[in-house]
Amino acid sequence: MRVGNIDRVKRQLLHEAVSDNVDTIRGLPPRRMRRLERTKGAWFRTTPLLLLPLTLLGASYIVVSESRGLAVARPVQKPTARPRNLATALPDSFEPVKAAAFPLAVKRVVLDAGHGGKDAGASSASLLSEKEITLDIERRLRLLLEHNGFEVVATRTDDRLIPLRDRARIANSSDSDIFISIHVNSLRSHTISHGVETYYLGPTKDPVLTQLAAEENGTSGYSIADLRKLLERVYADVRRDESRRLAATVQQQLYSDLRAVDPGLENWGVKRAPFIVLVATDMPAVLAEVGCLSNEREAAMLNEPHYRQQIAQALFRGIFEYSKKGT
Repeated sequence: MRVGNIDRVKRQLLHEAVSDNVDTIRGLPPRRMRRLERTKGAWFRTTPLLLLPLTLLGASYIVVSESRGLAVARPVQKPTARPRNLATALPDSFEPVKAAAFPLAVKRVVLDAGHGGKDAGASSASLLSEKEITLDIERRLRLLLEHNGFEVVATRTDDRLIPLRDRARIANSSDSDIFISIHVNSLRSHTISHGVETYYLGPTKDPVLTQLAAEENGTSGYSIADLRKLLERVYADVRRDESRRLAATVQQQLYSDLRAVDPGLENWGVKRAPFIVLVATDMPAVLAEVGCLSNEREAAMLNEPHYRQQIAQALFRGIFEYSKKGT
């Protein structure tokens, strides 16, 4: 470096040192610091002007990208797997619903007088037939029900043979609430015994009841082609619980009322059996065996209009008690 240039640099450094000392005495920061502060101030003043357009530009890009589904990433939801077993996914939906959850009134009753026409049913030694006893009790019961505000539908009103299929059709087309079939028993090997019993729909392992059902179902009018559907209703009928309650109420009233005038009467209870009139009807249905013609003493009582009226009154009380529990 030349001597002249060296002297000029020395003079410049000496001048700056003297100026810094003077500024320090005055309380001012050194010149280098002031230049840095000026640079920072300029930067902070210009930065917002630069950031504003950048921010607007970025926001516009995000909006456009989201509308096109390109730039904005959304959380990916895995599709919910459909349950293979709906009973597992919705267990409550497959629980049986009890009729007690729907307390409905009983307004219309179907009365079914067993047998008729050429089918006399059971008979006594005095040739008193089941068909005439059941029809007479049905007429008496009908008057009691209608007098107390019930509507009544009868499957037969005279001495005619109505096939069981037609009885079920009459009942189902009437929009009735319950079905009461009236019968009289006859025991071939137990003529000393006599009692009352009430049946509701269901299978049975008792060979005696199986034979009884076969005899009662003899004039059904159904063919073998209908067998599967009928059997499915025997085992899967949703009316069964309510039919059992109706049967229990009718049986209790029959026994308690008739026992008062016939101390020897036995309570044979509530039973299940696949009678066609119970299988084919759509409403809660029972079949009541209101007496026993094979017992001479009871046959004589069944021949009396007064005792038939007592049977009708007992059946009426059973129906009335059942209807009260449902409202």
